[in-house]
Amino acid sequence: MAAHSHDKSRHAAADRIVIERGGRRTTVSLPRHGATVLCLFILGLLVWSAGAGAYVLFHDTVVAELRHGARAAQKGYEAQISTLRDELGRARTRRLVESAGLDERLAELARRQEALERRQLTLAELSDPVAADAGDSGSALAYAAKPQPLESRAALDDIGADEAAGSSRSPSNLSERLSTSIDEAEQRQARTLEGIAAKTGQRRRTLEKVYDAVGARKPALTDGKARGGPFEPLPARALSFEARVAQISAEQAAVEALDRGLANVPLRTPAPRAPVTSGFGARSDPFLGRLAFHAGVDFEEAYGETVKATAAGQVTVAGPTGGYGNMVEIDHGGGLTTRYGHMSSIAVTPGQTVKLGTTLGRVGSTGRSTGPHLHYETRVNGEAVDPFRFLNAGRMLAAMER
Repeated sequence: MAAHSHDKSRHAAADRIVIERGGRRTTVSLPRHGATVLCLFILGLLVWSAGAGAYVLFHDTVVAELRHGARAAQKGYEAQISTLRDELGRARTRRLVESAGLDERLAELARRQEALERRQLTLAELSDPVAADAGDSGSALAYAAKPQPLESRAALDDIGADEAAGSSRSPSNLSERLSTSIDEAEQRQARTLEGIAAKTGQRRRTLEKVYDAVGARKPALTDGKARGGPFEPLPARALSFEARVAQISAEQAAVEALDRGLANVPLRTPAPRAPVTSGFGARSDPFLGRLAFHAGVDFEEAYGETVKATAAGQVTVAGPTGGYGNMVEIDHGGGLTTRYGHMSSIAVTPGQTVKLGTTLGRVGSTGRSTGPHLHYETRVNGEAVDPFRFLNAGRMLAAMER
């Protein structure tokens, strides 16, 4: 019981604060746990006082740090803005340079387009003589070289239309399209040019073979001025388009000269589709049955069939001539002549100039003949030669023209 009273007294003393001042004692009673709260309050007050003191002491330093950070951030923003401004300036400069470059590129492409159109006309001119002499193949070349609207011109028009309409399509992309189109057109023109060159070269070689086969003299292909030196061919790839055109034009001029020279060479048959009843050379004479020389070729033709000149020339004989009966002789120049015998009638006179295909008369059986037929001869300097030497050369030329 005494112990219990002692604990209550000690506990009660813990809830009181005794203040002594000037010998006077003052006792303050606190609620339960009041001392703890008061201590915490005093501790907080001390902490706050310490913090306030620290703030007062370090205020300038903190403010200086904050200002320094703000200035650093401002400088960073200004540097970023300056960088963006410089980039914008460079972008504008690039745009101006690209615009100027595009104008120059389009001007260059326009010049190339004009050159393409001039070359297209040149190709058409070059293809005409080939078309005239080479039949269907030449016509195909002429069609290939015929001036036509080029894709590059359409692309160039597209650029102008897009600029006028404010199109969002990139002009540089359109210029690339135009450049590609012009490149392709130039390649097609180069192939066409080489096709004409190949056709012209083939015809020249064939004509030269014809001259060699018949033994005719080739016409002069130069202007006669004194020149010389070893022949060293220049590769076609080393020549510009214009130089290649000049080379092919010279080749075509040579072909035309060879063609004109053959106009007076009897390469055509005087009796198309007619069978041969007697060839050139040794044979059994139809009247005597003895071996004899036949100076020409006999073509079996119906009485009254038309007889036409096998080449251009001048009539030297037109009338009855011994065993030939009614005969026409034509001088083709260079010692070359042809004779047409046994005709029933004659349609030309001596001294008359005739062309290839001119009617000379009609098939008959006059003179030393066993029936209607055409006796045909070719002679070089008065000596009879086999007409098939010329007719086979003519077939070679006709095969090339098909």
